[in-house]
Amino acid sequence: MKRITLLLTGLMMVGAAALATAGDFHTSTSLICSDCHVAHYSQQHGYSTSGVFTPMGTAGPYASLLRNDEVSLCLSCHNGSSFAPDVFGANGGTAGLRQAGGLNAAAGHGFSNDAGYDEINGHTLFSMAMPPGGATSAYVPDATHGLWCGSCHMVHGGPTYRNLSRRGIFTGDTLTYAVGTNDLTKDIFEHSAAAYTEADVDFNEPDIRNSKYGRWCQNCHTDFHGQAGDANMGGGTVDWTRHPVADVNMSTTANYTLVTNKVKVMDSQGLWIGTGTDNTLTPSCMSCHKGHGNKNAFGLIFMDGAGARTEEGDGGNMRSLCRQCHRQGA
Repeated sequence: MKRITLLLTGLMMVGAAALATAGDFHTSTSLICSDCHVAHYSQQHGYSTSGVFTPMGTAGPYASLLRNDEVSLCLSCHNGSSFAPDVFGANGGTAGLRQAGGLNAAAGHGFSNDAGYDEINGHTLFSMAMPPGGATSAYVPDATHGLWCGSCHMVHGGPTYRNLSRRGIFTGDTLTYAVGTNDLTKDIFEHSAAAYTEADVDFNEPDIRNSKYGRWCQNCHTDFHGQAGDANMGGGTVDWTRHPVADVNMSTTANYTLVTNKVKVMDSQGLWIGTGTDNTLTPSCMSCHKGHGNKNAFGLIFMDGAGARTEEGDGGNMRSLCRQCHRQGA
């Protein structure tokens, strides 16, 4: 009984801590303990006349009083439901193009990937692989799940954009965000609360030499991120050996100023138009990749510049993605 009391006390403390933080979801009134936890692994009805409750897995009881294993529990809401962002495979939930795209899963864990969402096309649930560029990374796959939702997100909520983790190897990397009205001192501008479509999310650049977004990704993809002068990026101020994710502005004659469909970039002025006085556009991780993935290798966004937009781009190819910024070549 003492152990159960301590565990329940810990859960209540976590809930109380989450209530005190900001965030769009998994916080305050949207952090409902019974959605994910059940005290005795026994339930035949809901807590109200609606009778609605999250079904329990068949292999329980589970550690931490969870209703199911962690990945299944997350995807019970975040895969194909109308009330939560769909983060797995094709978007079967909320309308609009997702800023982060969709995950895939490694074989043998009970999840079937949607057509086109293959293991080469983005972040793979249950993967035990070292992240690309992560030979010196502090990231260690979870012994049970490998890569899973909690590898990147705080499941009880937090003050960061999209509840992106600031624990463990992510300590100190808090991606701040403004909602409704932009604040150029924040890393991200979310046009309205709980907005998940790419059109509703823009990226500021509070520090013109340092992308906080890039630094967060660098926690796992260590060698791929940095600024001019960093040894892993080339060591000089001009001769880059890896593509910059900060500290470089596009030329005012870049193709970006001409195309209609533009990939996402950072802008210290909060304009994101690439014309007139908007000469502070900086590419970073989100410019070329979907955070979760899509149907292209590495979650790349093949944006030609015109046509109907999808989470894969607008019908272009890798060359057209490069030519969003670069004019070289016919």
